[in-house]
Amino acid sequence: MITDQETIFKRFLQMAKYQLPPLKDEKLFEELTCDLFNFVENTLSYENIDFQTFGVKGQNQKGIDVFSTKTKTVIQCKLKSIGRKDDIIRKNLIQDINADLEKARDLRIDFEKFVFVSTFRDDTQIQEYLNQIKKERELPFHLYYWGWDTITKYIEQSEPLLHKYFSKFVKKSKPAKPKIELPDGALGKELSKKNYVDYLKKRYGDWKQIELDKKGEKFNWAAFTISLSKRYKASGINYIDVRYFDDLVMYLKSRIDGTIMGKVNKSKGIKNYSIFEGFLENPI
Repeated sequence: MITDQETIFKRFLQMAKYQLPPLKDEKLFEELTCDLFNFVENTLSYENIDFQTFGVKGQNQKGIDVFSTKTKTVIQCKLKSIGRKDDIIRKNLIQDINADLEKARDLRIDFEKFVFVSTFRDDTQIQEYLNQIKKERELPFHLYYWGWDTITKYIEQSEPLLHKYFSKFVKKSKPAKPKIELPDGALGKELSKKNYVDYLKKRYGDWKQIELDKKGEKFNWAAFTISLSKRYKASGINYIDVRYFDDLVMYLKSRIDGTIMGKVNKSKGIKNYSIFEGFLENPI
């Protein structure tokens, strides 16, 4: 049985060659961030269902977009056009960070972590800047930067997030074909008899192939199987009425005896096959 973790791992391997494209809608990016942090915190066994967007567009959000009172975390979302040069985007982000930290002075929420998330890539210079201003300003909370690389890493681990925000990039799995139940009295339902028939089929096909090798030909297993099914008016070997088992066995044995190998063995007194009872005791 395939587990959810195995499914996610396989999908991660498939997506490892690509990267999800950054969102272009600011409000959608905030919603994604809210859902993403709920997912991440839940993986750490936190009961973290209270992440919510802070305010609405046009209101004074005091430097934050998403917050959680339980984890004492506030988040600011920065959607940036990645078509510009890195230096320009980085400079713009740093300006935004300074402005948001200034606004957060009036924030009446007790928090210990301030996270800046952006559609810009992971960037060590930005994280180093955050570490620097925390020390210089002696800020009482930690500062973090999550770029698009970090964001997508977590998204790819979440089935709901992938389907909600990136459904176009999720390969739809084909529904499993329903298992067809064999009818009562079918040969396929009696495993020992079915295995014995398979054993005789293989013996005949292998010995017939020895003759065909001299002609440079291949034994047609599919055609032989179809001919057997038609002989007993069945849609497949498994569907042959088990009442024809003895007749089918006699027919296969006659075909084996009729091969060159079968005739040679018979002339030497060598058995060409095991009887059914012997096969049950020592399946070959």
